[in-house]
Amino acid sequence: MYARRILHLAVAGATLTAGLGYAVPAAAAVQYDPKAMSGFADAADVRKAFGWSDSTLSARAAGLAFSHDFWTQDRYSVSCGKGRFPVAHHREFGRFELSDSVVREARRGASTGYAHGPRLAGFRITGPYAGISGTSAAPAVGQPCPEPRGTRITRADRISTTTGWSLSVSSGGTAKVLRTGR
Repeated sequence: MYARRILHLAVAGATLTAGLGYAVPAAAAVQYDPKAMSGFADAADVRKAFGWSDSTLSARAAGLAFSHDFWTQDRYSVSCGKGRFPVAHHREFGRFELSDSVVREARRGASTGYAHGPRLAGFRITGPYAGISGTSAAPAVGQPCPEPRGTRITRADRISTTTGWSLSVSSGGTAKVLRTGR
C-alpha cells in the first residue's frame, strides 16, 4: 500500500515537472520539443489559428512554413542626468526555419481506400534547416541616453533577464504563434 502511494506521487510529480518545462500550448494537440525543434502540429490547431475551413487548410498546406523564434531580454534601470527609467534590451534573438511534412490519414468510415481522399491530420516538424541570430550591446555608462536627448548614460543596472521561444506557422505574410515557452 505504501509503495503504491509513493508510485502514484512519483508519477504525479513527473507529470507536473514535465508540464512545467513547457508553456501551455494554444491547443493541447500541438506537441513541440523546443530543444530538438521537432514535434507535431495537429491540423485542427493550425486551422483554428488562421480561422480556416478544412478545405482552405488542405489547399494551403504545402505553402505553410513553421519557425522557431528565441530571445533573451534584459531589463535595465538607466540613469541620465537626474532621471532614472526602465529600458528593455533585446540582447539575443533569432529564428530557425523548420522542416515539416504534411501528414494525411484515411478518413473514418472508409471501408477500402479513402473516402473523398485522405484527411489532412497535421504537420510533422522535423527540425531546423536554416537560421539566423543576433546580439546587441547593452546600455552602458557614456552611451547616448534614449531620453532626454543630448545626455549620456550615467548609470545602468540590469534588473532582470527573461528568455523565451515560440513556435509559429506562417502563410504568405501572416504568421500565427502556436506555442510559447520560457
